[in-house]
Amino acid sequence: MNHHLVRPPRPGRRWIGRAGALLAVVALLGGGAVSRPVPARADAPTSVGLPGTFDTALGCSGTWQPACAQDQMTLASDGRWKASLNLPAGSYSYKVAIDGAWTENYGAGGAPGGANIDITVPAGGETVAFVYDPDTHVVTDDSAMPVVTATGDWQTAVGCGATWSATCAGTTMTDPSGTGVSTWSTTAIPAGSWNTKVTLGQSWNTNYGAGGVANGANIPFTVPDNGATTTFSYNEATHLETVVSSNGPTAPLNTLGALYTASATTFRLWSPDSSNVTVSIGGTSHPLSPTALSGYSNVYQAVVSGNLLDQDYQFYVNGVAVPDPYAQMVVPNTTEGVVVDTAAVTPTDGGWDPRPALVDRTDAVVYELSVHDYTVDPSSGVDAAKRGTFLGLVENGTTYDGVSTGIDHLKQLGVTAVQIMPSFDFGSTVPNWGYDPVNYNVPEEQYSQFTAPEDRIREFKDMVNAFHKNGIRVIMDVVYNHTYTKSVFGNISGKYYTATDLSGTGDSIDDGNPMVSQMIQDSLEHWVRDYNVDGFRFDLAGVHYYNNVYAWANYLQTSYADRDLMMYGEPWNGGASDPNEPQKVRYGTMPALSPVHFGAFNGVYRDAIRGGTNDNVFGYMGDNGNPSAIAFGMTGSPTDADSTATVSNLWTPAFAVNPEQTMNYVSIHDNLNLYDKITYSGGTGGATGTAGAIDKLAVGTILTSQGVPVIAEGDEFLRSKVVNGDYTTAMNSYNAPDAVNAIHWGDLVTNANIAGYYRDAIALRKATASLRLTTWAAVKNQIATRVDGSVVIAEISSNPAAPTTYDTVVVVNPTTSTYNVTLPAAGSWTKVLDGGGATSATGTSCAPQAVTVFTTG
Repeated sequence: MNHHLVRPPRPGRRWIGRAGALLAVVALLGGGAVSRPVPARADAPTSVGLPGTFDTALGCSGTWQPACAQDQMTLASDGRWKASLNLPAGSYSYKVAIDGAWTENYGAGGAPGGANIDITVPAGGETVAFVYDPDTHVVTDDSAMPVVTATGDWQTAVGCGATWSATCAGTTMTDPSGTGVSTWSTTAIPAGSWNTKVTLGQSWNTNYGAGGVANGANIPFTVPDNGATTTFSYNEATHLETVVSSNGPTAPLNTLGALYTASATTFRLWSPDSSNVTVSIGGTSHPLSPTALSGYSNVYQAVVSGNLLDQDYQFYVNGVAVPDPYAQMVVPNTTEGVVVDTAAVTPTDGGWDPRPALVDRTDAVVYELSVHDYTVDPSSGVDAAKRGTFLGLVENGTTYDGVSTGIDHLKQLGVTAVQIMPSFDFGSTVPNWGYDPVNYNVPEEQYSQFTAPEDRIREFKDMVNAFHKNGIRVIMDVVYNHTYTKSVFGNISGKYYTATDLSGTGDSIDDGNPMVSQMIQDSLEHWVRDYNVDGFRFDLAGVHYYNNVYAWANYLQTSYADRDLMMYGEPWNGGASDPNEPQKVRYGTMPALSPVHFGAFNGVYRDAIRGGTNDNVFGYMGDNGNPSAIAFGMTGSPTDADSTATVSNLWTPAFAVNPEQTMNYVSIHDNLNLYDKITYSGGTGGATGTAGAIDKLAVGTILTSQGVPVIAEGDEFLRSKVVNGDYTTAMNSYNAPDAVNAIHWGDLVTNANIAGYYRDAIALRKATASLRLTTWAAVKNQIATRVDGSVVIAEISSNPAAPTTYDTVVVVNPTTSTYNVTLPAAGSWTKVLDGGGATSATGTSCAPQAVTVFTTG
């Protein structure tokens, strides 16, 4: 639905220079702090020292003395090395040296021969506690951040001398990467229910409990089995401690709903308002009784014996038929569930193919598409029975007029992931985009060729598997912010919904209720574990509390750490006033979500480039905008400080702690798509005219910006949804007929030069490390931007050790005149991209209405 409303963009700001200091990556001069990597030893060290610039203050003969007695550590009974050093006020650097020499040494993050570790001691001096872990080689100190300890009634099980011990070094949490989130993991906590809190400074004077409250309540958690991995995380900015304990992908899932075994099925439903709960199956009604389930409340349960696979079931509350919010399969257009075992259904090939590698999330190029719209038109070349279905998306060998269509087109284009518009069960009929969910855990039957439950489950799995085989990841567009109507969950309990509608649809979900939040997390895990998807795009993520989003993402990123999941969403709601707005997902709360790799659609940058979503006024792409806003967006919209603390300005354009947090786009399913926006604003001439040039400039800007680019289906060949001059329908086409929304593949033939440009720009991005920087420090230190009239120039270095030795220059010229750029003096420069696509040329000219890229080798 067209309910994705955005606050008016705040003015962009001019890039005013790089951060003043480069992080040290080599040892300080004169001290002998070796920076070359060295192999770790196999045997235990006999001594561990802390040589650094503070050595003379300790009484050593000089700085950086690995054998000085005053900086040596002591081996503790828990296997860690410890030291407490009395240091005067000042700024210092240090490393860890083994056996009194530089032969083996460790720096920041436990890296062999790594970077120096910097600390600052406040006025008056202090005693700084150091702890070195010989297994990870990470050393922590409490100079800037007090020692973080996970405490609880389980500590003796992991070797501590007492429970609730703030001084047990064995449960110290560390933050080796400097993300602002400290973690510690163990497999030694036995199965059972436990409690935890976090302490700072090895003392109970400062401690945090449930909800990040100082001196707050204990945080309960459950370890499902002996040997399960339990990970504790503490966010320095929010003081939230979260605990994830699971056996990974084999952990029990769908703890509510219908839990199938061959001998019996357990039916569970959350009913906070009524104890009159029954389930009917096979013509027999079974009463549900209260049951205790760790982490859940007000759950009712019935165990029905026999093999009930594929049988329909119906929950009732107070005699009223209600759906199962956890149903894994349903009878279409009813409130009945179907007993299935989704995890047991294997893909047709018998197992999962390897997922495509994703080294850094900024390596991704995302392509949004609709299951129905992408292949429903005969021009797709897809077999008639598969058009508009899950398997239609992945049919290889399809063509139109000799040109590849469908998934083969995606491979040629070079995208790394598809963002599939809502594909779980929704209420309205196709054509529709599916932003009206009914059953969060069930593939939409209108996108399926099959009716048998297992066939429908397998079909979705086969789609995911086929995308993976073709080198493309799968990101689901999920709509947990509202339902089709309030009747979906309302007859179970009104507690599913917010008192004030926040979605613009009249039925926004209240994840402030812990059981609703848990339902969302369980649903996300269902798709990750059972369907092998690679991430999620959250529709109207601004309806959700950011602490809950943090918990969901943290759970998934920890439990499925090998997946490198991508998670991001819209940081706004449906245009409603929210009394809890500072606690919701907004640009200003995005820094707190950076440790769990959660990003946001950069609507500010979108509007700066294109102008309004549905108006006829050009933004920067038509030389009618704010070039300083473009210069800032090209750097990845970084926060002012490298911090996970939230920002008071909830609509700040400077929100990304890491460039992976900004999803950059100029067009998406909502509103006028890119080409229609261009022609509505006066662009003419088609693919070879002004309109085509502006299209390429807009997307070229996105593909050469720091962050993650998102492309909407068909923009690469000037897709239009305007039929007979009807721009009004094109502005909000969520339920328009196929004549409006279907992809017409003849456009790919007609506008082949536009598609070629997209391919070339994507290939250049994938081949150019400087266009895919990964850290806050990199975008602050390794990019210099300037504005010359309307033209924006970005000079970029891919080398953090030489941040001002630029190897890439991007010039965005929205004007109708050629621009001659002054390139850095160092290096031999080659023009590798211009308005026509890939090139190899000399000179400094930059064509009008084009993005030009220069590189030096």
